[in-house]
Amino acid sequence: MRTDAKLAEAVHGAIEDAIATGQTPGAVCLIARGDETLCLDAVGERSWEPGRLPMEPDTVFDMASVTKVVATTTVVMQLVERGVLSLEDAVQRWLPEFRDGRVTLRHLLAHSSGLPAHRNYPTLLGYEVPPEERWERVVGEICRLPQEYEPGEGTIYSCLGFILLTHIVRLASERGVEDLSRERVFGPLGMGDTGFCPSRELTGRCAATERLPEGVLLGDVHDENSRYLGGAGGNAGLFSTATDLWRFMRMILAYGELDGARVLRPETVEMMLEPQAGAPDGRRCIGWRLGHATDPHMHGAPTPESVGHTGYTGTCVWADRASGMIVILLANRVHSSREADVEQMRREIGAIAAEVAE
Repeated sequence: MRTDAKLAEAVHGAIEDAIATGQTPGAVCLIARGDETLCLDAVGERSWEPGRLPMEPDTVFDMASVTKVVATTTVVMQLVERGVLSLEDAVQRWLPEFRDGRVTLRHLLAHSSGLPAHRNYPTLLGYEVPPEERWERVVGEICRLPQEYEPGEGTIYSCLGFILLTHIVRLASERGVEDLSRERVFGPLGMGDTGFCPSRELTGRCAATERLPEGVLLGDVHDENSRYLGGAGGNAGLFSTATDLWRFMRMILAYGELDGARVLRPETVEMMLEPQAGAPDGRRCIGWRLGHATDPHMHGAPTPESVGHTGYTGTCVWADRASGMIVILLANRVHSSREADVEQMRREIGAIAAEVAE
């Protein structure tokens, strides 16, 4: 691994500043150009409670909404390649109780279905519902929700749409997203520390997330709906490391292949990264966000060729198809509090990476 000393020093300082200003207890940052690592740094602490533990380069993070692209979108597109699903399938084909026959899987993936952003189903339905009945109850509730705009004519970032997609994957393939992603994505790509519901061994390396009255979440997904649904809601639930995610983003930049393992066809990746109707300024594609100068999530590298995603817990992954630059920035901000904000750190590290790319 080649390290750019100046880059590493700047990244380390940006993370230290974020820790000092209360943005996060710690973070891991990996910056690379294609298959060349320029910086891999772990700063701060991965846990304050139940014990103080240092952040390490191989710390395992709750990826939150990065799950949507690394796992769920990839699995859906693999099923599209196999003819099991089509982006133009009406949601009603798989879920007849869904209200609007015009809404397609493409709309769900592009967050343009009209569904609201979020509902807290543990609160709405309660833990009295037996675990084996929760998927059916949650999906039924989502299918009955009124839409907030006409399909394809706007964008509301919706976790609920990805819960439906995860259920549709199970109906269409008789396999869960967690199994398909492990077998057809993470295994072939050599992402050995990535998956849902981490083992006890991996839990020992996890960054702690929220401190709840009943204890600290460690190796249990932070997202309430995904946790209610058994840990693999498809909107969240994935755990991973910086180096594993680097391998995944290299696969995206290489149009679906890494080290001889093909995960997606080149034309599928092209189709997946095309701007979709309804998204303001063309910022949305199939699952992913696209670069835009006014988008704060781009953390300093707003080029039209950039693609990435963020997660509520403090995680983000970005890659620039023009320069080959990859930025993986993983933080556990919610271990501080839900009010902690890592946007400033994202912007600063993105700006540092953008300078290297020029």
